[in-house]
This record gives sequence, C-alpha cells and structure tokens, in this order.
Amino acid sequence: MKALARTNSTCNIRTVDNAGPYNFTLLSTLADQVAAGIAAKGNFTDKDVIDFLVNVECLEGQFDTWGVFGRGFLDNLEQGGPVPIGARAANLTAATIPYLQEVALQEQGHTLFTRHAGSNQPCPPIDFDGGFNALLAVAYGLPAGQTVQQKYGAPFDPFKNDVNFVVSMLTLEELGATGNKGLIPWFTSPVLQNGVAGLATSANSQATIQRFLLWQLRNQIVEPFGETAEQTFARISAYRNNIIQAPLIDQGIVNTDPRFIAVPYNFLNLMPTDIWGTTFVRSPQQIIQILTIGNPNGVGGFFPSGLKGVIRSPAGFNAAPLTGLESYPPNLRISGQEPAAFVGTIVPLTPNGAGLVPDQNALTQALGGPPLDGSPNSRGAAPLPASGPVNTVGPPDVQVAQPAFGGPNVGLPTGG
Repeated sequence: MKALARTNSTCNIRTVDNAGPYNFTLLSTLADQVAAGIAAKGNFTDKDVIDFLVNVECLEGQFDTWGVFGRGFLDNLEQGGPVPIGARAANLTAATIPYLQEVALQEQGHTLFTRHAGSNQPCPPIDFDGGFNALLAVAYGLPAGQTVQQKYGAPFDPFKNDVNFVVSMLTLEELGATGNKGLIPWFTSPVLQNGVAGLATSANSQATIQRFLLWQLRNQIVEPFGETAEQTFARISAYRNNIIQAPLIDQGIVNTDPRFIAVPYNFLNLMPTDIWGTTFVRSPQQIIQILTIGNPNGVGGFFPSGLKGVIRSPAGFNAAPLTGLESYPPNLRISGQEPAAFVGTIVPLTPNGAGLVPDQNALTQALGGPPLDGSPNSRGAAPLPASGPVNTVGPPDVQVAQPAFGGPNVGLPTGG
C-alpha cells in the first residue's frame, strides 16, 4: 500500500532502543491514537485507571451473569455494591446458552482481574432497564424526553428472549473491547499493560461469538421496535459512533459499505476492524459518554448515580489531542513515569476535533463507494445498491477482489 498524504507534522515516535526514532508515517493513525491516549490520561494513576475499569467490568459482568445464570456476582467481585436495577434471568434457549455461559464466566474473570490488580472499590449502582431504554431511545431518534414505552407501547426488555439479550450483550461487549485496548497506553506498569491487553483480546473474542449468534438471529424481530436484529443493531452501532463524534469506528453485523477492505459488499461482519485488520480504540471519556447517554456530568443511563472513582466524567470525549511525540522521553522508565505535562505540548489535532483526524478516513474508508453519512443505513439497517468493492479514491494498489465462492450468502451461516 502506498503512503497516503499526511496533513500535519511527521509521526516519529521516540523509542527506547538505539535504532530509533522510527518513522511511523504509514501508521500515523495509530500514532495519533497513542498520542490522544497519553493526553486523555493526564495525571491519572494506574490505580485510578483500574478503579475506572471496575465500573465497566461490573456492568458487563453482572449483566451477563444475571442474564445467563439468574444470579449476580459473589461478594469477592461485587465488594458490597448493590444489585443492579432490573437484574433477572434472561429467557434463553439451547441455541445460545452454551456460548453465553462461557462469555459470562469470562466476564466474571475480567472483574476478578480488577480485584487482583488492587481495586476494592464496590460495583456502582447500575440500571439495566433504564440504561438500554435510554440508549435505544436515542438510537431510534426519539425526541428528548420521549421514552421507548411512550413511542412503541412497551419498554425494551433486554432479558426477553435470545435476540434481545444477544443484542444487549453485544452492545456492552464491544465497548469493553475497544475501551480496554484504549487503556493499554494509560498504564505505566507493564504488568497491567499485559493484563489489560489480555482483557481486550478476550473481549474481542467474546464479541465475535456474540456477532455470530446475532448473525444467526439477524432476521428475528426485536420487540417493541418491530425491526430485525440486523436493523436494530445497525442503529446501536450508529449511536455508539455518533454520540462521541468519532470517525468511523463502529460497524454493524452486515457490511453494506463497499469501502471496507476486509468485508466486501453485503457480507457478514463478525470482526469489525480497520484496513489492517486491527481493532478500534475508545478512551474512558468516550465510554462514559456512550454509557451515560451524553450526560455532561457522566450521570444517567446505565449509571444512575454516576461512576465510582476519579475517572467519572466524559469531559474531553470529543477531543483528539496530539502531543509532540518527537520529544517523547527516550528512556522507558522516564517516559513511563513522567506526567503528561512533561511529555510535550498537547494541542488539538484539528480545530474541529476528532472528526477530522488525519488519515482516519484512509484507515477505514479507503475504498470507493457511497460516502458514509453516519446513519444506520451503512451498517445493515437498509442495504445500499451493490457496487464492486474496487478503490476509486485511494492509491490504485488498494483493492479488494470479490470472493470466488459466489453470491453474498453462499457458504455462510444462514441463520433464522
């Protein structure tokens, strides 16, 4: 792949060995993510970050555990936190239970990691019913103040059946996967970096299992909306992307955008990635913005009393700061311990924030096709006209061939 034009400064990041600094011009988007992560961390300590992680892992783990097993955490995980609002067993069938039991047990393990990493912070107050209904009200474009029940005659029940539960589980899972990856550069301890990298990779595996199940259930109706699971999740994907004003970092279970290099037009999308096949990243501030439904104080949605710990505000969720990494300390011990103020001057990437991160468009949208409008339509809510997934806007050597085995669904799971 040829180098793509870069609109800001070069991207040499100082390294700890004698061969650096290395030129990461072709990986400039990844360098921007690291720079933004350093700036977003500020002076939070490793303990602060683990305490933040408790909130997210308690949300995911308790939702999965209650839904699959009909009971909550043991106290060694909960640490005295309250039973979540709306906690109950999901009405699941044998088609999903074996898969989801494994995921739920692993999510308990994720919370156990935060305890073994030193946090005894209790799980925060969590609202399953209120959180999902608030999120879906925005995802479905309801006016402010109008509830799902008022619009559709009944609230959304995340525990109602297989399809509702898998949609809900995946909604949270991918926040954990991208959020855990985003935390890796926040830690100064390589032990914690290693552990959180493990959380991110296992969370992505869990999300793939859930996407596979959702693909099989894609034509089932999600009540009370009267839309298929494919359509409902397309709306959720668009919500998660747009509420943080991000470049394209969220995808539905069916690709209807021919620009994705890994997934040609109208094929299933079980592993959302960029054109390198790498997964996406979110900051804690972006996660808080999504889970508290855009509340500027980080209160509401799934966290009616807010998050516990010192990382509890979404402030700065839409900033994409870039630090002067050419002056990044060359010594790992120094760079790992210096506060962000000493790393380099932190300035916005662009006056308009994250939406114009240099090279982000090339990273996720390098192939030719209809422009993405940020709506659910490009994520499977409605199919776009078929077009050959051949690059028309980037370097001519960036192309994707049509699969040789035939039509869109040949050889793929057919589902219900």
